[in-house]
Amino acid sequence: MMFPFCFCLFLSVLHFIDACHVSGHGDRKEVTGYTGGSVLLPCSCTHSQSTVKTFTWKRHYNRGNQWTEVFQDKKYKNRLKLFNQSSPANLSLLISDLRKEDEGFYRCYAPQTTSTYTDINLRIQGCDLDQNKRVAEITGHSGESVVLPCSCTELQAKPEQLTWTFTAPNKNSEEIYPYEQSERVTGRLRLLNEISPGNLSLQISNLTKEDQGEYRCSVSSQQHINIRLRVQESQIHTINTTDEPIKQEEEPTTKLDLEKQLFILLSVLPVVLLLAVLALIYWKCRGRRDVQKTTNDGLVLCSENEKQGDINPESVTQRENLKQDENVSLQDEVTYSSVVHIKADTKPAHKQFVMAEYSEYASIK
Repeated sequence: MMFPFCFCLFLSVLHFIDACHVSGHGDRKEVTGYTGGSVLLPCSCTHSQSTVKTFTWKRHYNRGNQWTEVFQDKKYKNRLKLFNQSSPANLSLLISDLRKEDEGFYRCYAPQTTSTYTDINLRIQGCDLDQNKRVAEITGHSGESVVLPCSCTELQAKPEQLTWTFTAPNKNSEEIYPYEQSERVTGRLRLLNEISPGNLSLQISNLTKEDQGEYRCSVSSQQHINIRLRVQESQIHTINTTDEPIKQEEEPTTKLDLEKQLFILLSVLPVVLLLAVLALIYWKCRGRRDVQKTTNDGLVLCSENEKQGDINPESVTQRENLKQDENVSLQDEVTYSSVVHIKADTKPAHKQFVMAEYSEYASIK
């Protein structure tokens, strides 16, 4: 008797674990989405190993106070996606291309066993134009580009519809975006919503005088922005603007070079003058240095500072006196003479020395 009871209890526990019990049973969550975008409504089983045979997503409509399965509602066709095939316990629902009418209450419901469920309140934020119904004035220049500003208060929100129209002076309005009704603007328009879906600004390139007029950005009949565009001829000032900075840069450079050259000149000039003075002093001292050679009787024979062809008058006089004495002595007595030849050492080429010959006489009586 005990064994069948335990076996039945085991099957009951196994069945309880195997069945899906929706996490957060009876709770109500709030999720926000943006028009044109996608939103995920979270729902899952409490046990990740649970298997789900059947579950449904329903939406509550105020009319009639009824719940309708979303997969049977034609308004959600091709806009719903489930994830339970890759992860059986994941019952979340993804809704894409959100619309304002998708706002409301949704229920994730697992009728298996205890019939657990969780409710989600989905709020949709649409595109409300920033500074609705304002009138702006913009000036452009021919040949250039201009941006006509228009955006939603929520940059993540994408408007369900958007139109740009153009009205030239004294003419009827024409749609230029998304349908270009005029060949005049073909290839010159670009909507700047690549990063932010709520940025509805329109760029017009290569402006012409014909682009002048009034533009309107509309997301609905009650929300629009008007922009008056004026197109002026371009004024080119690039020559004057470019020349002035160059002159201002060249003048300081030239002044700096002059100061540098003057500094170098003042630094080198004293050194050159000092070397010249030292060279002059050395030359004078060397030129005035006399090396005198004398005889035993104190006669000066020559000096280093005598140039070639210069004759010392005193030396000549002394030599003549010596010759007269020799003649007198030779007449009276026998005289032995010794001749001393003096030859100066070789000196540099720019100095020449007088070759001197001196005879010394001794008398024997």
